[in-house]
Amino acid sequence: MKDILKPGLILMAYGIIAGLALGLVNSMTAPKIAAQEEAARMAAIEEVLPTATVFETKTEGDFEYIVGYTEESKAEIAGFVVTALGNGFSSTIRTVVGVNTDFTVAAIEIVYQSETPGLGTKAVELDDPTKEPWFERQFDGLPPSDINVDKDGGKLRSITGATITSRAIARSVAITVEKLKTTVGSSLEQEPTEEVIDSTNDIEIVEEGGVE
Repeated sequence: MKDILKPGLILMAYGIIAGLALGLVNSMTAPKIAAQEEAARMAAIEEVLPTATVFETKTEGDFEYIVGYTEESKAEIAGFVVTALGNGFSSTIRTVVGVNTDFTVAAIEIVYQSETPGLGTKAVELDDPTKEPWFERQFDGLPPSDINVDKDGGKLRSITGATITSRAIARSVAITVEKLKTTVGSSLEQEPTEEVIDSTNDIEIVEEGGVE
């Protein structure tokens, strides 16, 4: 009986030690990874909405978005920034999206993906380092209604061999921008009303020489 229990106890001890070691490593590296991801996100926010100098995070229900202002006084809105999440082939793709005040896309930046190397990863890879990421730049200036891949009748050229990745990014960006438009669009469309004053009532007309 002892001969049977001994190997099992040894394996269990090794398992416990390995688990504790992994937990320790994770606790040490997790804050650094989180800090790196946040730094990448902040850099992307400034990249996709370069006309903004001040950013303010707002929340409507469970929907979070960032308002970008042209100056410190926050008198003029430069645009918005949202994060789109799309289920790709092997990962949840996070895309930071800059949105103009007319709710067209200013620019996008894919900040996280773990897609198939050489296929889905081409969404962020450059064949020529001197050129811009061609897939991301296709989104510039598009309204949400036009954000769809060519294989679904849209204007975006899909990544060869990675239709799932292309579709995931396109759909997540379109849905998120449309949600932003629904959330804040009405407030932007409201124009200040001009008060009309009836000049025949309660107004004194002053002329030279006194009051009539």
